[in-house]
Amino acid sequence: MVLLICLVAFDQLVTADSYKLLVLGGSGYVGRQVCKEAVAKGWEVTSLSRRGENPLPGSSLDKVSFVAGDAADMELLLRLAGEADAVVHSIGLLLDSESGLGNLNFLTSGSRSVPGDKATYDSEMKDTALNLLEALKMTKRDSSRPYVFVSAAEVGWEDNKAGTRLEDLMREKDFFLPRYLDAKRAVEKELVSESEDAGVRPIIARPSFMYDATKLDILPLLPVWFLGHKLNIGDGAFSIPLRVETAGSGIVQIMDDGSVKGVVSSSDILAAAPLAAIRRPDGVDTLTSGIASIARIPFGTNVAPELTSGSGERPPASSIRIYEFEGCPFCRRVREIATHLDLEYTAVPCGQGSRHREYVKKAAESIGNSSPTFPYMEDEAAGVKLFESEDIMNHLISTYGGGAGLPKPAEYFLPSTIITGWVPTLMRLFKGGKVVESVVEEPDEPLVLWNYEGNQFCRLVREAMVELDLTYVVKSIGKGSPRREELRELAGTTVAPFFEDLNTGKKMGDSADIVEYLFRTYSSK
Repeated sequence: MVLLICLVAFDQLVTADSYKLLVLGGSGYVGRQVCKEAVAKGWEVTSLSRRGENPLPGSSLDKVSFVAGDAADMELLLRLAGEADAVVHSIGLLLDSESGLGNLNFLTSGSRSVPGDKATYDSEMKDTALNLLEALKMTKRDSSRPYVFVSAAEVGWEDNKAGTRLEDLMREKDFFLPRYLDAKRAVEKELVSESEDAGVRPIIARPSFMYDATKLDILPLLPVWFLGHKLNIGDGAFSIPLRVETAGSGIVQIMDDGSVKGVVSSSDILAAAPLAAIRRPDGVDTLTSGIASIARIPFGTNVAPELTSGSGERPPASSIRIYEFEGCPFCRRVREIATHLDLEYTAVPCGQGSRHREYVKKAAESIGNSSPTFPYMEDEAAGVKLFESEDIMNHLISTYGGGAGLPKPAEYFLPSTIITGWVPTLMRLFKGGKVVESVVEEPDEPLVLWNYEGNQFCRLVREAMVELDLTYVVKSIGKGSPRREELRELAGTTVAPFFEDLNTGKKMGDSADIVEYLFRTYSSK
């Protein structure tokens, strides 16, 4: 495993030195996601935009070379294109100066830009894309270079009866969208017809609506678009909307596939996107996880007062192994007790499809049970093996409680599993319960998660651990835990979650970054 990690690291170093990507509009809504995915692949990335500023300081975009300039500056384009092994054109605006709505473009723009007085779809999208094509032609190489033009799925309406009718109606009303689509079509046509002379492999990316939790202009339309796609209304007039992270990462993966050329649809982009981008938590995930945590207040957040002084012997993480999964409410109350008792333990995820379920099945059969149930616990130090969640809790409290009882209000703790214990499962439906198909072998050294049950951000990481079927060490740091000082010495913070991968030396604290890292490192897709 160590050898494999070294080989991967070496491969990334070689790629970084040998593959250079130029992104026009790399600080924009889609462009920044393209840059992030390219950086993750180890590519050397240059972004050209008017401001030339990193839109997300402190992120992986710090590795991007941001250049301020005008994409109409042919001398600048010749220099940048001449150095590039691949290019992406992601400059765009939805509301131009002729739409009558230009001052509202900041609502639709990822970079919050407002078009100038003469900023039209032709000047901003068509002309800059064709300038880049000309620059590639003038710096032509012996082998073709990929040129990705970020178009729009609705460009295909010209080949769809329902889409044509809708577009014709918009033209009659002098609506802006047909002019937007015409500019995209003009670039697509020129890119395909001139690709051989320019020495490029043309890739026309046609995502439909791209969204994230901040895109308030798009979010109201998403249910309509999703329904239209699901029901195939208009025989394909509605393409599947994509999270912008999914779109950007999928575009990079497609570009990296030397066999792909021509039009790629929203569905193609989704299929190509790595799980690291698809599963990276967003604002909706944070919100639903937060509601799940609120539903379980006050349980799973505080250490029992009897244990906050740090006195008393605590079992090592290797002593207690709990076989469980995030979506199970009975597993949840055992994790809440572990936070309450400030325990370290080894969590063995057992979601649907887990490689660990066979072990639990054999343990169940050894005591005469026909099928396994979860949670299941083995306490090596105490010589105890238990299945029922209530039995597990009673054992942990009596053995490691130091006089502590159930979390207060104690009389409500057990029945609350039935009343509110299902809320987190429902709020995070389809999360943390099933293993993805692309998991790889578990690493040699343990993963470590500083965590407490009631934290909404920790939940997102635990879900990923289940979906990737990764065993990990839990270091409980509920409120009042003496272990928080240990975390402060390690990380300079007491904020949960905090994650350590002893196989790679990676240490990180942001939950979304941790989830992305886990899927990028321990998934084959």
